[in-house]
Amino acid sequence: MYDDYRDNGFIPLAININEALGIVLQYARLYTYPFLRDNGSVWSVYRQSGAVPLNYVVGPDGIIRYVAEGFNEAQIHAVIRQYLPDPIDHDVGVTRILRPTSAEDSGTTVVPACSVYNYGEHTETYQVRMRIGTHYDQVATVTGHAPGELRYVEFPTWTVLERGQHAVRCTTELPGDDIPSNSHRDIICQGNVYDIAVLRMFAPADTVDSAQTVVPSVEVHNLGTVPDIIKVRFEMSDGYWDTTSVILHPDRLDTLQLGPWTPQTLGVFQARCSVWGRWEMVWENNVIERTVRVVRTGVAEEAPGLLPGPDRVPMLVRGILNMPADDAAASLHDASGRKVMALVPGENDVRHLAPGVYFVRTKGFEGSNGQEAKGSRVTKVVLER
Repeated sequence: MYDDYRDNGFIPLAININEALGIVLQYARLYTYPFLRDNGSVWSVYRQSGAVPLNYVVGPDGIIRYVAEGFNEAQIHAVIRQYLPDPIDHDVGVTRILRPTSAEDSGTTVVPACSVYNYGEHTETYQVRMRIGTHYDQVATVTGHAPGELRYVEFPTWTVLERGQHAVRCTTELPGDDIPSNSHRDIICQGNVYDIAVLRMFAPADTVDSAQTVVPSVEVHNLGTVPDIIKVRFEMSDGYWDTTSVILHPDRLDTLQLGPWTPQTLGVFQARCSVWGRWEMVWENNVIERTVRVVRTGVAEEAPGLLPGPDRVPMLVRGILNMPADDAAASLHDASGRKVMALVPGENDVRHLAPGVYFVRTKGFEGSNGQEAKGSRVTKVVLER
């Protein structure tokens, strides 16, 4: 209020009755009008029912024109205007930003709007400006705005494209406005994004033992800006399916497990996981798929140029990796290519290694024609508990 009316002769006087003098001094340093600390004499004379804050408006003639407990800003403004030494002739202001609101969904189109009020004594014509972030700056014209009248003002449409916070300011631009402090309003609009993604499929692996029961497992991520309920559906092309859901906050990940799947037949099957939320805006990351091969334990891996038979390395291994007698120079490597152990013909104990995908590299093996083949062969194996 001081900023509104100081040029018209208004002076506020703040009297503190509760705080220590040091606290009163801290407040006084923040403002340019007087702050006082009551020693008890003022409150004893001017108190009403005992409630605070207590407001008095004293006219230029020294007569109390208004008294009220609590703080009704509009009412106090009206009283002050009546008794200012210099009258307020021209004053319009923004009372409220109606649209955008404090949160709007990304991708939606809104009609920005505000309400303005003529506090002055004259009918006015002026412009109102709406700014949203750094990409929207539009003007609307208000004509014939009568004193004491509230107007609704609309602006050209705005589409929420950027996620995150947008500073919104609406301003009346009346030349010669006597009270410029009420000429603008500010809010922050949050551009909301709804985006749920499935990032990885941990299980089943690309090769599964026919006797093995697998618990499908996936990793999901809330890439949006609001908490959401993530719904998950997992399917196998042999007829299996299951669903689950989880509440996930923005930028959080979670690993979800579904009901167990036990393959009933050998062959190749398609695994598919799909996720969605309340209002999905990005569908490209909602599905992940994998081809799963169901085999029997110890079935040899098929590879071009190699014949099946007892001289082959098994694809699935539990505890002991059996190497053919002619693979004298072989080694086992992890998925990154790092050598983890040397292999010998016959039994190789691999129980100390973590389950997962490994690769057997053999050199100088004897081919099916009895001649020594040049180069090396790499065969994938899966170690299981």
